[in-house]
Amino acid sequence: ESLAPVHCEERPLLGFRMPQQGRKRKKKRTAKPEEISEKELKNTPRCFVLKRGAVSNHVRDLVQDMREVMSPNCAKKLRESRINRLEDFAAVAGHFNVSHLILFTATKAANYMKLAKLPQGPTLTFRIDSFSLSRDVRAAQKRPRGGARDYTSAPLQVMNGFSGKASGVEKASPKELVAEMFRGLFPAVDVPNFNQSEVRRTALFNYDPEADVVYFRHYHVTQSTAGLERGVSKLLRTTRLPKLGRKEDIADFVLGGGMAASESENEQPVEAPSIGGGKIGVRLSETGPRLTLQLIKAEEGVCSGGVLYHRFLTKTPTQQQVLEEKARQRRKLKERNEKLEKKVGDVKAKKKAIKEKAKAASKEREGGGEEDSGEEEPGKSDKASGGAGGTKRKRFHPLYGKKDKKGSKSKEGTVEFGDSTGSKNGAKQKGKGGGKGGGKGGKKAGGKG
Repeated sequence: ESLAPVHCEERPLLGFRMPQQGRKRKKKRTAKPEEISEKELKNTPRCFVLKRGAVSNHVRDLVQDMREVMSPNCAKKLRESRINRLEDFAAVAGHFNVSHLILFTATKAANYMKLAKLPQGPTLTFRIDSFSLSRDVRAAQKRPRGGARDYTSAPLQVMNGFSGKASGVEKASPKELVAEMFRGLFPAVDVPNFNQSEVRRTALFNYDPEADVVYFRHYHVTQSTAGLERGVSKLLRTTRLPKLGRKEDIADFVLGGGMAASESENEQPVEAPSIGGGKIGVRLSETGPRLTLQLIKAEEGVCSGGVLYHRFLTKTPTQQQVLEEKARQRRKLKERNEKLEKKVGDVKAKKKAIKEKAKAASKEREGGGEEDSGEEEPGKSDKASGGAGGTKRKRFHPLYGKKDKKGSKSKEGTVEFGDSTGSKNGAKQKGKGGGKGGGKGGKKAGGKG
C-alpha cells in the first residue's frame, strides 16, 4: 500500500532563542572616572614619546615599547604625522600637564634618543648603542610574565651608580644633570601612603663609569610568601592550581616539592621586609625593552639653545660667548615674532567683529523693511525704495529733472533756452566767450523785443 503524504502546518516555535555568541557585554559608559586632585596632576610627571623623521620599523616598535614602560602617565595611542612640528606638541603639553618629551630619531650613523623637560628645557641627546625590543626579550623566556593589570600603575624607579665619584674618562659626562632628568621621568615614592601590593613593575637605570654609558632595564615584580616550601606555596596560590590527579595522597605532592619546577621557580626569591610585618619573597622577571645609552650633548631649551656639554666638540671661551650671543638673538627674534603674530591676530579679530556687527545690523534693517512692506513682493519693494536689493538706480541726466509725485517735471531742475532768466545768467558769465556773446545777444534781443 502506498502511503499518502501527510501535510503538516508550519507553526512558529514559541520561546525559541538563538544561542548567544561571545561573552556578556560590559557596561563601560556609566563608569565614573576617578577624580584626581590638582596637586596630584601637577606633581605627577607625564610624557609624550614620539619619533621624528624617517626611522626603521624596529625604532617604531621601540617607541611603542617605551610608551608601555611609561604608562599610565603617557599618551599610549598618540598619533603623529609629518605635518606636526615639535612646537605643536610643546604647545598642547601644558593643557594635558605633560612635563617631558622623549624623541627617537635616526641617521645613517646611529639612532638617537632625546629627553627634554617642558617647557623651558634642558634637552639631553643620547646615542643608542644597542637596544632589544620587548618581544625579543619575552621570546627568550620559557614562561614570560606580565599582564594588562601591571600597566595600571607607574613602575618603581631604581637608580644605581649615579651618586659615585666621577669616572676616570677624560671627558666625564655631567652625571648630576643626567640623574636629575631620569629621576624626574617617574613619580616620586609617597612613603606614608606607599602600597606594597601596587608595585608590579620596576625601571632600572644603571650607570657604568668605565664605559660611561647608562643601561636601562624593565622588570615585572612577582611577590610571594617567604619561608615556605615549593609544594606548600603551590597549594596556596590562587592561579594555576596544581594537578593532583596522579597523586594518591596530598603528602606525596608536598613532600615531592610540587612536581617539576619551572624556570622561574628554580630561582629562589629574594626576601624583603613587609610593611605589615614579616617577610615576603620578591622575584624579578625581565620584560623589556633594553637600552644602552651614551650621552652626546646637553643643551638649553627644548632642542634649541646654547650647548652646555658636548662629548666630541670643545669650545674656547670666545667661541662660547659667540654661541651664547647667537642663541640670545634667536630667542629675542622669536619673542618679537610672537608679539607681532599676537598683534596681527588681535587686528584680525577686531576686523572680524566689526564685519559681523555690520552684517547683523544689515540683517536687522532688511527684517524691518520686510515687516513694513507687508504682503508686497520683495522685488517690487526694492525697486520702489531704490534699495541695494533691487535694480540699479537710474543715472541723473541734466536735461531731464526729477519728477514730482504727480508726474510733472519740476521747473527748478530744467533749463529752458530763450528764457529771460537764462539770458541774464548768460550775460553775467565771465570769460571771453561769455562777455561778447552775452553783450551783443542781449542788446539785439532787447531791441527787437
